[in-house]
Amino acid sequence: MDEVEIDIRGILKLLRRRIRLIGAVLGVVLAVAVLALVSITPVYTASTLIFVDPSRKNLLEAETSTASSSDSARVDSEVEILRSDAVLLSVIQSQNLLTDPEFGPKLGLTSQILAFFRLADANPPSGEQALQTTMTKLRNAVRVQRRGLTYLLTASVNSVNPQRAADLANAIATAYIREQLRSKVEGVLASQQVLSSRLAQASQMLAGSEQAFDDFIAGAVERMAGSATGGQMAQLQAELERITNERNQLQSSTEQLQASLQQQDWNGLVAALQNEAVSALETQRQQILGQLQNTDASSPVSVDLRAELERIQNTMREQAQTQLASLQSTLPTLQSGAANIRQELRTSVMSSDLPVDVLTRLYELQQSAELARAQYQTLLTRNSDLQVQADLQVADSRIVSPAMPPNGASFPNSRLMLVLAGLAGLGLGVGLAFLYENYVGGFTTEAQVASVMKVPVLGEIPRFKQALPEGATSIADLLTKSPLSIFSESIRRIRSGIDQALRRRGADSKASKFIMVTSTAPNEGKSTISLALARAYALSGKRTLLIDCDMRKPSIHRQLNVNQEHGLLELLRGHAKDPQALLHAEAGTGLHYILGSRAADIPTDQLILGDDFKRLMEAAGASFEIVIIDTPPVGPVVDAVHIAEYADAIVFVMRWSSTSQVEAKAAVARLSEGLHGDVPIMAVLNQQEGHGAGYYRRYSSYYAEV
Repeated sequence: MDEVEIDIRGILKLLRRRIRLIGAVLGVVLAVAVLALVSITPVYTASTLIFVDPSRKNLLEAETSTASSSDSARVDSEVEILRSDAVLLSVIQSQNLLTDPEFGPKLGLTSQILAFFRLADANPPSGEQALQTTMTKLRNAVRVQRRGLTYLLTASVNSVNPQRAADLANAIATAYIREQLRSKVEGVLASQQVLSSRLAQASQMLAGSEQAFDDFIAGAVERMAGSATGGQMAQLQAELERITNERNQLQSSTEQLQASLQQQDWNGLVAALQNEAVSALETQRQQILGQLQNTDASSPVSVDLRAELERIQNTMREQAQTQLASLQSTLPTLQSGAANIRQELRTSVMSSDLPVDVLTRLYELQQSAELARAQYQTLLTRNSDLQVQADLQVADSRIVSPAMPPNGASFPNSRLMLVLAGLAGLGLGVGLAFLYENYVGGFTTEAQVASVMKVPVLGEIPRFKQALPEGATSIADLLTKSPLSIFSESIRRIRSGIDQALRRRGADSKASKFIMVTSTAPNEGKSTISLALARAYALSGKRTLLIDCDMRKPSIHRQLNVNQEHGLLELLRGHAKDPQALLHAEAGTGLHYILGSRAADIPTDQLILGDDFKRLMEAAGASFEIVIIDTPPVGPVVDAVHIAEYADAIVFVMRWSSTSQVEAKAAVARLSEGLHGDVPIMAVLNQQEGHGAGYYRRYSSYYAEV
């Protein structure tokens, strides 16, 4: 595989040639970047840092759970919860974002235009649509991410107001922790609710088991009524019934008294207490109420009566509360006594001489009651724990570092954008320079011409920037005025290349050679090269004829400083009285030439296709060894295409860094269509800038510039 050689010097020359293009592109890109920076509203980013503790916190337990392999998944889940709609909705409500000018709903551009022309209402959306709009804006402004594999989460908010960004970031963190705590409390309360329903069932089962056991004991006692131990058991049974009835009555009185106190039912309170002092106070209260009905509400007497009424009611309330406390303190004693007697009765029955089936049934009922009691006690303890646990829940996450208002905008980053814009502009400019040089713009090197045009390249002709020698009217005069100049050597090199091409073609050395010189467009220097090339052949001893066939815009007569009334145009139109008078010879070189005189006012292609032009070509071929034909450019007119059929070789002139590559390729294609045989088309790169500075210094002894 062939190695690609990079021409650093060529690249640098290209950049120097297209420095204006690169600078213009760079300036435009930087200007656009500056305009964008000026027009873009700065955005500020505030971040709050949250720590997620994967261990389950329970203040009722001394030990907490340790880290496990599922902690990472849980932290990732917390990231999704942190940016969930529930958290964002809480922030919208707490921060009142529905009316916020940045996050709240507002009319779009289309709606504003329609409202301007009164084709729609100018009211912003409301209700669910407004909430969804605000939610979308907030979601787009919030970014939540986990810091590596740590337990740290970052909640960032973008806003045009730095303080607003910090407030929203802290609000999101607070709402997230509040939502986490609420979720934990609701989970505990849900468990307690399920447990409460199960506790009621357990209570009913316990009561049923105890009642069944007591009923069976009562039946056993009746069976043993005639025995010695049966009487003792009957006494215990009677005592149990008495205490139970007393307890039930006391419980009923307590409940009635509590209800009367809560509802301030004074009549019910008197009935429940059955106390003479309280009855007397109730009588006084009724009397005062009767007096208040007959007394003006704003009078001092009415004020005193109301104060007395309040005192009496407070006294009745205090006595009722004292009595209630006494009753409530008696209840545990009765319950304890009933429990002791029941236990004594059960023990007596169980230790008595009963049939086996009765004892078996007693054991079954006893075991069932104990199991129901144990289950009820377990559920009761767990229910109490859940009540306490619901009040002692703490969040598993906490804010490590609250958000602070940022000092600078996070977007746009002016320095970075300008640097990137500069690099982009520089890269775009360099790319356009290469594109222009190699595809769109002109040719700059022989290799480029050969690669694009697919034709041989005769050489490069440097641009002559010095003053012409004395007496010279054209650069082509350097062939005689400065024969050792680089320009003269370049013309001779072109002549040599043409001769070699003609020899390779196998043309008869004694036959005349027609060499056509043309170009793509005007002002590319083809006429100057035609004149210089003709002089080079003439100076080499060849009988040479130069014909200026550019009848649309003849110019060689000006370069030769010759003024004549008639020229080739008049010859072909038959207006020349003496055709031999149009053929002239140049003193010093021996070059013969037929020139033009003025621009044609008719289409000249019909003259070239005529018999007169054909006879002219035949006569020239019979009299001269080399015939140089200067033709019009191929692009503007068609004359060169018709003249090409007479040519043995075509010199195609292109101006350095100016001739369009597309137009040059099209011109060569058009010329190729009019050729007969393998007539070579050879390119010349004219007016090359900065040609051979180093080359000239190395070989300056071989040249003699003016």
